[in-house]
Amino acid sequence: LSIIGLLIILTMSYRQIIFEYPEGGGAYIVGKSNLGEWPGLVAAAALMIDYVLTVAVSVAAGMAALISAVPALLPHREALCVAAILLVTVVNLRGVRESGQFFAVPTYIFIATIAAMLGVGAVQILFGHAARVEPLPSMAPTEPLTLFLLLRAFSSGCTALTGVEVISNGVSAFKKPEPKNAAFTMIGMAAILGTMFIGISAMAYYFGIVPKEDETVVSQIARATFGTGPLYFLVQASTMVILILAANSSFNGFPRLASILARDSYMPHQMSMMGDRLVFSNGVIILGVFSFLLLF
Repeated sequence: LSIIGLLIILTMSYRQIIFEYPEGGGAYIVGKSNLGEWPGLVAAAALMIDYVLTVAVSVAAGMAALISAVPALLPHREALCVAAILLVTVVNLRGVRESGQFFAVPTYIFIATIAAMLGVGAVQILFGHAARVEPLPSMAPTEPLTLFLLLRAFSSGCTALTGVEVISNGVSAFKKPEPKNAAFTMIGMAAILGTMFIGISAMAYYFGIVPKEDETVVSQIARATFGTGPLYFLVQASTMVILILAANSSFNGFPRLASILARDSYMPHQMSMMGDRLVFSNGVIILGVFSFLLLF
């Protein structure tokens, strides 16, 4: 609930930024123009770290979704993560631009499958047909409920909010009137995210699901809800694809932010140079390398 509260605060804040900075207002630009040079740089540093984390966490989670469906791939998870980062890096170096239709299809499939999972699971719980998952003996609580544990859970859960700022950064990409459509999209995204977050958390509680090394929580919920039929594999496949696309979004934001910082002489000027494919290739390579090192 505290994370949902934070999501509401972020949504309200970024809606204000959308209307105040219709040309696109990243955290650095907004912080520097309203609070001063150092707050702007702190925001930029936090955002650049966030971009690296987005790639690493999204790729790792995407491969975890794949391994949950195909456990035989567990010994190769590190290699799969490296391959995914390399693929996304090479694609971005070649200057392949985001296509709305290409990104829309897996997004709609993901939303539909998760909504179906939550709906079917809610009906099963309502009518008493929910199959509880027996926790492993080794998963008994190993530490008391302390303030530190609550803060750690909060910080882990906040990874769900990664990328909320993307809409406010790309207002110009929307149809006219751009600010109004971007603000409407912001509300819709927050509603979908909040519903999924609360729904998955509630399902995990009612099904008695605990984390496993070789299977994600979403996979366990989907298995308990749908069994191991086609719908289960559709949930896992769409989850993997949407997470790889989430990693790809960082390859648009990180190089652009680095080029703005370079323009203001806060980073090496090479970061503002475009390659022959009209992309900030130095930023793309650096993001790929740091994401790989973090996973390694």
